[in-house]
Amino acid sequence: MKFSKFKILIIFCLLTILTFTSNAQTFKSHSANTQLLELYSSQGCSSCPPAERWISQQLNHPGLWEEFIPVVFHVDYWDYLGWKDPFSTKKYSQRQRTYHRQGGISSVYTPGMLINGKEWRGWYRNKPLPVPLVKPGILSAELNEGKLHVTYKHKIDLNLNVALLGFSLKTKVERGENSGKSFSEDFVVLKMKSKFSNNGVWDIELPAGHNITGQRYALAIWINSPGDAHPIQATGGWIK
Repeated sequence: MKFSKFKILIIFCLLTILTFTSNAQTFKSHSANTQLLELYSSQGCSSCPPAERWISQQLNHPGLWEEFIPVVFHVDYWDYLGWKDPFSTKKYSQRQRTYHRQGGISSVYTPGMLINGKEWRGWYRNKPLPVPLVKPGILSAELNEGKLHVTYKHKIDLNLNVALLGFSLKTKVERGENSGKSFSEDFVVLKMKSKFSNNGVWDIELPAGHNITGQRYALAIWINSPGDAHPIQATGGWIK
């Protein structure tokens, strides 16, 4: 996928305007667990499109952002087949391998789905999402001029994770297992940042923009204990 310098400049300006909007916006979970739904995918994997379509269907789910937050991490370990997935990074592949080391998944594969850090294959049979049984407390974030102020009720050691998500991202695959296919993908993690705190308070700038543009953008925000990738609580929503 190639972009002219002029088009890249336009996209960068659009993302800059979007990111540094002066309108304050609040994201807030309930006290019950808002589940993080993670899909590990690749445009170079011929079995991934059905999982991507299933994730896109969640746009119409009434529990979106309140009950669960989907994020799609594109891994890089299929890039060797001839197609460099434009959304893939080594960092996301390593995140999936971390789950494997910590026992969250049985093996590293795509499409791989997790709910709150645990392997879940119910999507394949179109099963409803499991109901969370825990109430970890409220995670709250205020977005103002490209900066997030995040608070959590428990003042313990925690990592904050913030992901910029893109929607209706168009790609025509020219090589590899999906050669000749065109994709429109949602909930794709474009950029991600993490920050540690020991008092339940974070101030963090949004992840920098991406040189690929979509129709809409959203934020996924979640916390986890250091050394344990499993999410504890999450919040997020559309960037207005």
